Amino acid sequence: MDKMANILLAMFTALVLAFLFSEIFKRFGLPRVIGQILAGIILGLPIIKSSLFTDETTPIFSFATNLGIILLFFFIGLEINLVEFRKNFKESSLIAVFNTLVPLLAGFLAAKFLFGFNNIASLVLGISVSVSSQAISLDILEELKLLKSKIGNLIIASGTVDDVFELLLISSLLVVFHSAIGQIGLQNVILDIGIFVIMAILFRVLVIPLGLKFIGKETSHSAFFMRALIIVLLMSYISELLGVGSLIGALIAGMLVRQTLMAGESRKPWRMNEISHSIHMISFGFLIPLFFVSVGLNTNINAIPSNLFLVLVFIVIDLLGTLLGTIIGVLLSKGTFREGMIVGWGVIPKGDTELVIATLALNGGLITADIFTVIITVALFSTFLAPIVFKLLVKRHHAAKTKVYKNKKK
Repeated sequence: MDKMANILLAMFTALVLAFLFSEIFKRFGLPRVIGQILAGIILGLPIIKSSLFTDETTPIFSFATNLGIILLFFFIGLEINLVEFRKNFKESSLIAVFNTLVPLLAGFLAAKFLFGFNNIASLVLGISVSVSSQAISLDILEELKLLKSKIGNLIIASGTVDDVFELLLISSLLVVFHSAIGQIGLQNVILDIGIFVIMAILFRVLVIPLGLKFIGKETSHSAFFMRALIIVLLMSYISELLGVGSLIGALIAGMLVRQTLMAGESRKPWRMNEISHSIHMISFGFLIPLFFVSVGLNTNINAIPSNLFLVLVFIVIDLLGTLLGTIIGVLLSKGTFREGMIVGWGVIPKGDTELVIATLALNGGLITADIFTVIITVALFSTFLAPIVFKLLVKRHHAAKTKVYKNKKK
C-alpha cells in the first residue's frame, strides 16, 4: 500500500470512529467530544496504532490536527463578543473571576505542594481545571426553552466575561510555553508581544478595511469565508514568527473577523451567520474531530491506575472548586445559593481549551505523558457528569418555579 493510501485510510478510520462514537453520545444528550476522544483511545491500542499511524502517516495526521487547533482557537475568537463583555462586566465579573481563580489556585497549590510538580506542570494542571465551556449548558437550556430565563442569562453573561478572562489567561500561558520551549529571554518576549499588538491594531484599522475595499462589492459567502481564512492564516503565521504562538494569532484573528468582516452583515444571531456556519462545518466536521482523536491517541490508559490518587484529587478540585467559586460569585452578585449551584454545574464541562493546552505542553516536553493522561481523564469525567447533573437541577428548578407560580395564581 502506498503512502497516500495509508494516509487516507488513517484519516478515514479516525473520522468514521469519531463520527460513530460522537453520535452515540449525542443520542444520550452527552457531549460529542467525549466520543471523539474515546475513538482516539481505541485507535491508540497498540495493534491498531502500529498498523494505521506509521512514520509515513503520523506527520500528515499531526499537520491536520495542528490546523484543527488553529481553527478551534479562531472559532473561540469569533465567539468573543467585546460589546457584550463591556455590557455584562459589572454583573458577571464576580462569577467569572471566582469560578476561574478558585479551581486554578487550588489546582496549582495541590500540584505544587501535594504532588511536588514544577511550576509549569502545576500551572498546566491548575488551568486545566479552571477553564470552562458553556456551550453544552446553553444547548440544554435551549432544548428546555429556558435560554431567556434568569439561569440562562447568568450563564450567558458570565460566559461572555469568562471568555475574555480565559483569553488573557491562555495567551499568557502560551507565551510562557513558547519562552520555556525556545528559551527566549523575557525582554525578547515583551518586545515580540509589543510588535504583535501593533500588528493587530494595524490589521484592525488598516489592513482589513483596505482588503475589503480592494475586493470590492463581492459579498458571496465563499468570498467572506476565504477572507476570514486569509486573515487567520496570516496572523497565525506572523505571531508564530514573532514567538508569540500561532494560537494567539488565531484567537485575535477570530475577534477581528467578528468585529470587521461581520460588521456589514444582517443582524442575525451570531450562530446563524453564514461565515460562522462555513467555519463551523469545516472545523468541527473535519479538522477539530481529528484533533480530539489525536488527544485520545496520546492518552495512555495504562497510566491511570498508578496515578489514581492524582486523578481523584483533581476531579474533586475541578468539581468543588468550580462550584464553590461560582456560588461565591453568584451570592456576591445578589443571586441565590440554588442559582449558584445550577450555574456552577453549567460551567463545569470541558472539551476544548484545556485539551489544547495539555497537548502543547506534552509536545513541548513541559509535562509528562502521565500528567497529560490525568488531565484528559479529569476532563472526560467532568464533561460526562456535569451535563447530567445540570439538566436534572434545571428541570427541578423550573418545576419548582412553575409550582410557585400556579399556587400564586390560585
